[in-house]
Amino acid sequence: MLQSSRQERDRERVRRAAAAARADGKPALDVALAEIGAAFDEAAVINGFKIRVERLLRLGPGHPALRAHFGARAAMLSGRNLDAAVATAERWWRDERKAFQIASALGGGTRLPLEILSELRLILRLMRCKRMETEFYAAIAALAMQQPFAIAAE
Repeated sequence: MLQSSRQERDRERVRRAAAAARADGKPALDVALAEIGAAFDEAAVINGFKIRVERLLRLGPGHPALRAHFGARAAMLSGRNLDAAVATAERWWRDERKAFQIASALGGGTRLPLEILSELRLILRLMRCKRMETEFYAAIAALAMQQPFAIAAE
C-alpha cells in the first residue's frame, strides 16, 4: 500500500518523541510510554482522520464504497454551488452533533453519521480552498447517480 507523506510525517513525529525520551536518558519503559503517548495523542487522532479522508479521495467519486458512504448526501447537495454545499454540510454536521450528544446522554446513539458528515465537511472545505468547483460538480454527479439495486428497491 502506498503511504502518504502525512503518514510518514506522523510516524516521524512518534519517532522524534521516542528519540527525545532516549536523549533525556529515560529508561526503556518511559521511552516506550512516550512513543505510545505520541502515537495516540490529539495530533495522532487528527492526522488519522485526515489520512482516512485522503484514502477516500484516492478512491474517486465513482467507487462503490464512496457512493454508499456519501451518495445520499451528495444527492441532497446536487443543484447547489460549492459554497452553499459547504454551508449545508456545516449545518448538517452541527445538527447531527447535537442529536448525538442528546442520544449519548440518554444512553444510545451511533457515531457513524457524525463521522460521515465530518469527512464530507473536510472534503468540501478542501475543494473550496483549492478552488475545485468543476471537480465538485463532477463528484456530485458521480456520487448521486442511482445504483440499479437502489432503483429496484423503490
